[in-house]
Amino acid sequence: MTPPAAGTTAPAVVEAAGCVVVRRSRGGQPQVLLVHRPATARHGRDWSWPKGKLEEGEPHPVAAVRETLEETGCRVRLARPLPHLRYRTADGRRKRVRYWLAFTAPGETAHTPSPDEVDEVRWCSGEEARELLTYPHDVRVLDAALAAARVRTWPLVVLRHAKAVSRDRWDGGRDADRPLLDRGHEQAHALAPLLGCFDVRDAVTSPWARCVQTLLPAADAASWRVRGEEALSEDGFDEDPAGTGAVLDGLLAAGRGAVLCSHRPVLPVLQERLAGLAQDADDRARLLGKLAKGEFAVAHVSGRGAEARVVAVERHQPVAGR
Repeated sequence: MTPPAAGTTAPAVVEAAGCVVVRRSRGGQPQVLLVHRPATARHGRDWSWPKGKLEEGEPHPVAAVRETLEETGCRVRLARPLPHLRYRTADGRRKRVRYWLAFTAPGETAHTPSPDEVDEVRWCSGEEARELLTYPHDVRVLDAALAAARVRTWPLVVLRHAKAVSRDRWDGGRDADRPLLDRGHEQAHALAPLLGCFDVRDAVTSPWARCVQTLLPAADAASWRVRGEEALSEDGFDEDPAGTGAVLDGLLAAGRGAVLCSHRPVLPVLQERLAGLAQDADDRARLLGKLAKGEFAVAHVSGRGAEARVVAVERHQPVAGR
């Protein structure tokens, strides 16, 4: 890459996100959803994936889901992440696009909500998509998506509670009642759209106030029932560490998307247990790293019970105050 001339700054990186939406045809073969963009003053016509630039302060997963809805009319849930693309735009700026494998919510029908931006959407077989895609780098994303789609996964989200009143400033009695700070409530509200990007069905949490308050905005938005488990609290963990692992084992046995919220002293046990199921060293490292307040790791799990394996991991933090 040629360095910038003296006295100039390097081009900014344009951040974008999108989805490769997959469904099964009546014959059981995978189909992917392509979009056709008409020629504009900014770019020529092309067949590509639904994608777009991040809005200010917007997390990548939220942008991927939003852009897919805006360009295809389909609400989607994200599955495992796909390789990023990096390339130069027509005006010389660097661009990075993060993609996810995604599936439509039940009853969704693809259409063109904004014909000026996308004038056609089309479900294609892998072979048809390979012929239609305008850019070679999008074919690489296709290959990764078709390979990933062969393994069905479900998300197990491990979440650390948002920022709470500190212990040394809490004079309200039991530590279990120590609440979130205003900043923590902002984090909790910012978590709602992020957690809603994934196919979560169950919400399990320490019953202590700061954990429940962290999950409530997302639970209200997605109509989850929040279940408290004393084994996920700090006292419950101290009394019976094995009980904490048993909660996780129950979720692995159920084999359906879930979010699990707990405390810093408890989380390493859960993270280590999941890391033991990961097939890739980088995924193990992502799982084992300390979670900041309000941060979560998504373990994409294949199988359930004794057959459960973690095949991909990603981590996200809410952007509070948007």
